[in-house]
Amino acid sequence: LKTNARGEASYTIAIPQFSGNLKIMAVAHKGNSFGSAEANMKVADPMVISTAVPRFLSPGDTAFIAANLTNTTEKATAAKTSIILSGPLKVLGSNITSVNVNGNKEARVVYKVYATEDIGYGKITVNCTAFGEVFKEEIDITIRPAVPLVKSSGSGAIASGKLLKLDFKLDKYLSSSTDCKLIISKNPMIEFAKDIDYLVKYPYGCSEQTISAVFPQLYYKDLIESMYNKTDKTENVNQNVMTAINKLKMRQLYNGSISMWDNCQDCENWWVTVYTAHFLVEAKKAGFDVDPIFLESTLAYLKNKLKTKETINYYYNNGSTKKIAPKEVSYSLYVLALANKADVSLMNYYKGNTSLLSNDAQYLLSAAYVLAGDKEKGKSLLPNNFENEQADRQFGGSFYSAERDEAIALNALLEVDVNHKDIPIMVKHVSDNLKSKGYYLNTQDRIFSLLALGKFAKLANASTVTATVSIGGKVVGNYQEGSLQFVTKDILGKQVEISVKGTGKLYYFWEAEGITKDGSFKQEDSHLKVRRTFYDRYGNPLGKSAFKQNDLVVIKLSVSSDYSNTVENVVITDMLPAGFEVENPRIDDVPGTQWIKFQAYPDYLDVRDDRILFFDDISTTNGKTQDYYYVVRAVSPGIYKMGPAAADAMYNAEYHSYHGAGWITITE
Repeated sequence: LKTNARGEASYTIAIPQFSGNLKIMAVAHKGNSFGSAEANMKVADPMVISTAVPRFLSPGDTAFIAANLTNTTEKATAAKTSIILSGPLKVLGSNITSVNVNGNKEARVVYKVYATEDIGYGKITVNCTAFGEVFKEEIDITIRPAVPLVKSSGSGAIASGKLLKLDFKLDKYLSSSTDCKLIISKNPMIEFAKDIDYLVKYPYGCSEQTISAVFPQLYYKDLIESMYNKTDKTENVNQNVMTAINKLKMRQLYNGSISMWDNCQDCENWWVTVYTAHFLVEAKKAGFDVDPIFLESTLAYLKNKLKTKETINYYYNNGSTKKIAPKEVSYSLYVLALANKADVSLMNYYKGNTSLLSNDAQYLLSAAYVLAGDKEKGKSLLPNNFENEQADRQFGGSFYSAERDEAIALNALLEVDVNHKDIPIMVKHVSDNLKSKGYYLNTQDRIFSLLALGKFAKLANASTVTATVSIGGKVVGNYQEGSLQFVTKDILGKQVEISVKGTGKLYYFWEAEGITKDGSFKQEDSHLKVRRTFYDRYGNPLGKSAFKQNDLVVIKLSVSSDYSNTVENVVITDMLPAGFEVENPRIDDVPGTQWIKFQAYPDYLDVRDDRILFFDDISTTNGKTQDYYYVVRAVSPGIYKMGPAAADAMYNAEYHSYHGAGWITITE
């Protein structure tokens, strides 16, 4: 800025909705001379509105919205205020209030705002007419469900000459939360679209789950793009894959291994590292830009780990054990061969010591020989037939289970001998597991099952099937090739008929999801038990869910298990009711809480506006619990819906607990 002859300069700046003091600082110079000055500038309308609104609401909540009116002049005035709402919100009582405000004083008006049985975005606008002007304040707010999303799905095959009818009347869900889709294809993998969707949208972000979310996107790009709307971010497969590669790269430790979480120097995991290497090799083959140093250092870690020739206890469902080489051994040898870096000397060592290998590990070693160019030696290693050793499902380590063992074996067998007699039987087993045990399968079970079935589908797909699709009695499309998709606006509330002709079978997948109108969910304890307790800061239990505004509330989440060993990789989720705000998730820093003893410290903590998540292993005996504490403050008066506390074993859905939904009241 240049000054005028009197040394003055002017400057205009647009200030957003704001009341308070601004500091103005200026530096002036002329030649070698410098000077500076600063001053405060008061920014305020004659009438300033300050509205206290929760960060979010849930359907059914009632919030007491207080608008403070500050008269910044010396003259008293009569103020007329009104509240205007948009979105799923309504006012209980009058929306207009009159009040007198003395000079340089404050007054307050309170409105009762109710969140209707819907979700989405709302806006709260408070208008105040005073001094012959209209002043207003606008606040955006999210109305989010207090209970989890409920999903249902179905899939199957339609033979030539058959007619399938599907009904999409979904009256139990909130209308704005309802989403449904139907996909038909001659590709048999469409039957397992729910498993692909489960992986792509898995909500947590450790390294294993990061890979599991993008691995299917390497192989089923066309299918995934047909599953999601154009506006869905999950459709951008290339971006998703590169984001995952970069995230994994940031989690690589000094020795080449991959940690499970960010900034976790002691979270080294051999299985996750070889899983990462497998993904990187396949991503590179698919044309993605993989940093060669990143890949080489990961493969080098595998080679170094293999030199230890360690053994572990292998656990069976019947409680028995045996000593074997870790499952990471055969997987590492397979991935090294896949990367053209086969360690033949170690492969020969384990070929001569097959007693150290589980059944599925022998199939992986066989495939490693084939990839290394020795097909005959690979075939000679194959067992006469696959015998599932019924491994006891593991929550950590190499995450093995009976279901994943067979999927890995099938995946390897399809590389060794595509005409092997066991392939049809194993395909049926793996396919049936996905269909009948879907809820209990984890990311590892699903990804290796999908890899194996995808290989088989490419070999078996020679169908010439066609179909006619009718919705509400009207023909809307004919199927010839690829995938045909119908989304919510096409099918919600209607009946769909699919008539099939030609040779072969047509496969279909449908999915519906939504938030139940009545906020219902299934409260149960399955091998895990989570309970929520409220205390004041001095350790006194708060028996009722009633709080005073500005109360500091200590929340304890107690988790236990009836499992005799450690349940690894459990996520504990506490959905906050509106009106609460997380004050400090690290209880040690809060004065007055020295009464807390023996608290558990999670491996990873994720704090969000409307929930807090603890990731940890649960090891309890004789009725003891692992107790997690955090502090919230009651900030917004009202009556709010409280969702359940939840504990889920991420690698075994059978282990879960959902408990404690209800209501809280915050008063002034």
